[in-house]
Amino acid sequence: KKLLEYTHQLGHKGVAITDHDNIGAHVEALKQMDNFKSDESWKDYKLILGNEIYLCSKKQILEDKDYHFWHFILLAKDAIGHKQIRELSTRAWVENSFTYVNIRTPTYYEDLFEVIEENRGHIIASTACLGGRLAYLILQAYNDNPIEPNLTGVKKWLKRMDDCFGHGNFFLEMQPSIQEAQDIVNNTILTLSEELDIPFIISTDSHYPSKEDRPIHEAFLKSNDDSGK
Repeated sequence: KKLLEYTHQLGHKGVAITDHDNIGAHVEALKQMDNFKSDESWKDYKLILGNEIYLCSKKQILEDKDYHFWHFILLAKDAIGHKQIRELSTRAWVENSFTYVNIRTPTYYEDLFEVIEENRGHIIASTACLGGRLAYLILQAYNDNPIEPNLTGVKKWLKRMDDCFGHGNFFLEMQPSIQEAQDIVNNTILTLSEELDIPFIISTDSHYPSKEDRPIHEAFLKSNDDSGK
């Protein structure tokens, strides 16, 4: 409720709910929007229901315990898209409930392609933050050769994802940052976007509504740190 009210107060036209590997907050968000709809000022406000999945290769994740859980954004355009997101979430949780990987709940490419491609066009997807596969591939290419990075693998992956969701529904995601890695990723995305005709977006994560909440968020992060610092 606080997130919805604060974004509305700031004059935003909407907000996307994209919790990691979890869509439970959608229920409460929809209830809150029902409470607001009688207020005329909320008439054009859009609640976007999504999921920040961990998009993984099933074969690799079962063979490699150090495998990365790559971030990837799914946003429902309509009821069909939300049904697809629910289906993917269900598969992810059912398939991984009793394995070691349930510290993260991966969505496998095989399931993504099967669910989306049979009826594409109902979900918008984006490549997420520096924790995403695209950022990793770009940075890996620059680490191998900072002068002339080989982006062949990057382009192949992007074309496959663009085909999965349908052209115009897949976006390259940039975020503002003072990190050198983010600068490299952002500049490369600009080039790739023009070359491959895949649009980009600029986004920001919201882990807490206002700066006054930062100490609480920091304490939460430290609670997951075994060092006790």
